[in-house]
Amino acid sequence: MTIEPYADQFLLAALDISGGDVQEFLGTDQVLHAAELDEAQRGAIISKLLAQGHVKAELTQANGVTKLIRLTTSGLEHAYVLRSRSASRAEREKYLHNTLVRWAHEHAPAGGWARLQLFAADDKWWFCGTEVTWEEVFAAVGYLQEKGLLRVDCGPGSASVITGIAPTPLGTDFAHSHMLLGTFMNSQQQPSASSVTNYFSSNVVNGDLSGGNLATGGNITQTSNHGVDADALTALVAQLREVAPNLGLSEEDAQDLADEIDDLEREGAEPGRGARIWRSITRIVVPAAVGAGADQGVQAAIAAGAGLFG
Repeated sequence: MTIEPYADQFLLAALDISGGDVQEFLGTDQVLHAAELDEAQRGAIISKLLAQGHVKAELTQANGVTKLIRLTTSGLEHAYVLRSRSASRAEREKYLHNTLVRWAHEHAPAGGWARLQLFAADDKWWFCGTEVTWEEVFAAVGYLQEKGLLRVDCGPGSASVITGIAPTPLGTDFAHSHMLLGTFMNSQQQPSASSVTNYFSSNVVNGDLSGGNLATGGNITQTSNHGVDADALTALVAQLREVAPNLGLSEEDAQDLADEIDDLEREGAEPGRGARIWRSITRIVVPAAVGAGADQGVQAAIAAGAGLFG
C-alpha cells in the first residue's frame, strides 16, 4: 500500500487529540498510538504530511525522528474534510461506486474475474482515512450490477457470497472515461446540448433565444446550441469542490480556486463566460494535478471540464 491512507488516518487522529487547535503541540508517539499505526510508518507519514503542508515539525531529534508536531491551518481544514466525508453515507457510497468498477477493470483478466477478497488488501479499501466495510462493498457491488456496470461471480456451490467481479461493456466504457459515475451515466442518457427550431415570422432560429442571437430579415436561418448542459455543469462544480482539498494548494490559491468555482456555478451556463472561467480554473488545477499524481477525482474533473468547455 502507499502511504496516503495512513497519512489520512494519522491526520484524523491528530484532529481528535488537538481538539481543532493549531497551537496544540502533538506527540507523534501519541498520535500513532491513537491511529493504531505502526512505529515503522512514522517517518514516511510525517514526511508526507510535511510535504503537503498539513503539519509543522516542532521537535526533530538528531536521528531525524520527529517527536512533536502541530497541525497547520490547511492541515486542520483537510482533517475536517476527511472527517466530514468519511462520516457521510452518501460520500462513502459514491466513492465505492466510482472505485469498484475501475478496480475490477484493472484486476479482472480477460474473460475472468477480479477476486473481491483482494480488494481488502488494496489502497482503495481506505476512504478518507477510514476503512470501508464488507457490508458497504457488497451493497455497492449489488448497485453496480443492477446498473449494468458489473458482472458478479458467486463461485461454485454458493448462491449468495460474491467472490468475483468483472466490468460489463458499459463498465469498461466508464473505466476508460475518467469521469465520475454520475456524470458518465448522465452522458449515456442525454446529449450535452440540443437544438430546436423556433419560427418568428420570416426568421428561423435553430436554438433557443437565450442560447443565440435572433437574426432578422427574410429567409435567414441561424443555428444555436442551448448552451452548457445544466446537469453536467452542476456535476462539474461538485467534482471541483470535491477534489480541491486534495490538490495541496497554498491558502491563496485555494481561495482563488474556490472563488472561480463559485463563479462557474453562477455564470457557467453561458458558454462564453463559462469557458473563460474554466480557463482560469485550469491554470490553478492542472499544475497542481501534477503533484496530485494519478488521483482519479482530479483527472475526472479536468476531463469533465474539457468536455463541457473544450
